[in-house]
Amino acid sequence: MENIVLTQGGRILKRGVPFTGNPISLLSHLVTLEHGFRLSSFFAMVRAHTDYIQLSELAEPLLSMAEEAGKGYPKSAELDGLVFYKTIAMKGFPGKPGVEIYNSLKGVKGEKHLGLKFFQMAGLLEHELRLGELKHIIFGDGQDMFTYETHYSLYELIEGVIWEMSFNFNPLQCSIRG
Repeated sequence: MENIVLTQGGRILKRGVPFTGNPISLLSHLVTLEHGFRLSSFFAMVRAHTDYIQLSELAEPLLSMAEEAGKGYPKSAELDGLVFYKTIAMKGFPGKPGVEIYNSLKGVKGEKHLGLKFFQMAGLLEHELRLGELKHIIFGDGQDMFTYETHYSLYELIEGVIWEMSFNFNPLQCSIRG
């Protein structure tokens, strides 16, 4: 699989050159994020390649929210950054054994991963976004969790970030944190 680089400015580089072809053809490519890539960089990339908006009905409203917040809105002081990562969770008793595989976008504060549900979009945009390791949870036991290096496709990143950000629609007035 080929690798592409997403830049701070929201550009896609393929073989070190800005990509100008059909952006849908890149969805299976593996992604590397340039140092300093932020959540706002992600939305700039989706806006620059409008074909990606078709991947989710949630994309357009989120893009509008990001654009409405604009640049320069202060970062949430409660977070050091954002991490996008993959989890494989093995399920066992009770019930039929199985495996769940899903992506998550979380805030990072020190070594802790925090849910973003109660954060406003504007306060997240300027936080740096990085790709995390795969977490392997065995039978729901957080003690038996392993981490592994992994790769992410552009599709996984777009779909995963949009899905996770869709839970951040709390009005500013409802943000009660001290």
